[in-house]
Amino acid sequence: MDLEKLTDNEVNELIHEAKHFLENFVLSVPLGKFKENRNVLGESSNLEYIWFAYRGALESKYSLHIRFKQNNVHLVRLCINGSNHHNYDGTIVNGNHIHIYKYANNNIFDYAYPLDDYIFNSTDKLGDAIHKFLNFVHIGGDNSDTLK
Repeated sequence: MDLEKLTDNEVNELIHEAKHFLENFVLSVPLGKFKENRNVLGESSNLEYIWFAYRGALESKYSLHIRFKQNNVHLVRLCINGSNHHNYDGTIVNGNHIHIYKYANNNIFDYAYPLDDYIFNSTDKLGDAIHKFLNFVHIGGDNSDTLK
């Protein structure tokens, strides 16, 4: 599998592949600024990923992503209350959106989609969004022990 030229089907397979954190941890999400990086391993592909969560000074603005460790390219990124995103094909996604890896025109893109067809909600608190995101990208199965 060439991480520089994934097909839509391969991207879908990688999103749905079972994954697990390489170290055990319990994630607590404090008030205020928050930043967390964790190493993840794909159980079928044996690919290494980095899971990342970030919230700055604004409680309602945050970003979550999982990217390939090999090349730092995002597989999936969730942006809540960030800026608008301009896709390579000229479409613009306003406000809250999810980016999914897209290979087109011999380039890799973070193609943005509105949240309408996804499990995420712009009103989710960061802790709830993390739980949904871990489930969406299939990290750890039941994450109830991971997130407090």
